[in-house]
Amino acid sequence: MNCRCATAALLAFAVLAAGCRTSFPPPVTAGLGTDPCADRLHDICGRLLLYYAVHTELPGGIADLDKTAPDPAVPLVCPASGKPYVYTLPGLQVPGWSGRLIMYDAEPCHSGKRWGILAEPPRPGESIVLRVVSPPEAVFSALRPQPEDRLR
Repeated sequence: MNCRCATAALLAFAVLAAGCRTSFPPPVTAGLGTDPCADRLHDICGRLLLYYAVHTELPGGIADLDKTAPDPAVPLVCPASGKPYVYTLPGLQVPGWSGRLIMYDAEPCHSGKRWGILAEPPRPGESIVLRVVSPPEAVFSALRPQPEDRLR
C-alpha cells in the first residue's frame, strides 16, 4: 500500500472512530451570574437541596418542590423560552458523566444550548450534589430514563 492510501485509510478510520463516541465530555458548570436561566436553575438547586434535606430523596414530581419552600417559589420555567423545565426522575444518564440530568430546558434556546441540573448521588455521610450544567445537545437524542434507580 502506498503512503497516500495508508494516510487515507487512517483518516477514514479516525472519522469513523470519532462518530462512535459512547461518552460525552465532562460536565462544565458555567453561566452563573451571566445567564438568567443558569441563575434560575441555581436557585432551583437550593430548593431541591432543601427538599432532599427534609425527605432524604428528591421530589417525585416538581410540584412537590413548593411544599417545603419557606419563601416565594422560584418560577419553574426558562426565562428565555417561557417553557417549563423538564423534570425527570430517576434522571437521564449521560454517558461518561457521574450523576444524572434531572432537570433541563425543554428546548435549546440559549444559542443552541440547554441548561440543566446534574444530580450526583451522595457519598456515605454526605448530601446529594447538584450542579448547573450545559450538556451537549447530542445527549438529548441519545438518552433514555433509567428505570428504578432513584437517587437517594
